[in-house]
Amino acid sequence: MRFTRGFVVSVIVAIVLIVAIAYIFYPQRRETGKEPIKREQRPLLKGIPYQPPERSEKEAPSLLEKQKIIKKVVIIIDDIGYDLFTLNELLEIDAPITFAVLPHLPHSVDAAHILHREGREIILHLPMEPQNYPEKNPGSGALFLRMSEEEIRQQVEDDLDAVPYIIGVNNHMGSRFMEDRTKLAIVFEQIRERGLFFVDSQTTPYSKGRELAEEMELRFAARDIFIDNAQDYKATLRILMDLMKKRSSKKRGPFILSGHPHATTIRALQEALPLMKARGVEIIPVSDLFEITGEEP
Repeated sequence: MRFTRGFVVSVIVAIVLIVAIAYIFYPQRRETGKEPIKREQRPLLKGIPYQPPERSEKEAPSLLEKQKIIKKVVIIIDDIGYDLFTLNELLEIDAPITFAVLPHLPHSVDAAHILHREGREIILHLPMEPQNYPEKNPGSGALFLRMSEEEIRQQVEDDLDAVPYIIGVNNHMGSRFMEDRTKLAIVFEQIRERGLFFVDSQTTPYSKGRELAEEMELRFAARDIFIDNAQDYKATLRILMDLMKKRSSKKRGPFILSGHPHATTIRALQEALPLMKARGVEIIPVSDLFEITGEEP
């Protein structure tokens, strides 16, 4: 069969048109080694090249810093000295818990010797006058606002000497005493002279501790959370477990937890601390508060 020249030309033109139409309306992947441009990457207006949104390298760390997951925790157990049974239970927990020992109790000195032998850090749990005294009694060795400067100095000396191996001090009760700058300054001066630090138990929102410590250049930290106010196992466990996902707005320093040698607290710590450790939360001794930052937390 013979084809005329006109027929051949018509066929070629038809083929070219089909290829052109397919190229225009059917997306092809070009052999450039790159994936086809996604729809969301294409410019909305012709002639304007796509510009990905700029991201500041400086901005991201600052946002992460403001919501940093808590990774270091200090645990202080107060009211040590009443008995040695609960102390031995706490010592079986594999974590560098810090112990705050009350002065002048039946087992204060024995507890300090045991803790020192076990390599644990000890601070003095210094009794101070609460707002609702005498309904609440801070116990032996307490500091009261009615005391003269000389009486306060003598009582603080007796309390500091009553517990061996201490490296710092925190307050037992003291919601009234901690609000009085003049009386508190006497105590802080003696603590500073001994080369100790002070951890404010934060028993009052009106504590003068931090501002006074800054003025007197006393090493200072403050408690963040009481873990056992309710003396309830489930409530304490919930606080500890929530800590693993809690985000801190603090710019520096670990979280400071305070608790007591209640059976419910010990049980919660026994259960929670291995899980916290597995999730990357490190329990550190209280002295690390100052060694980590090189300054007061």
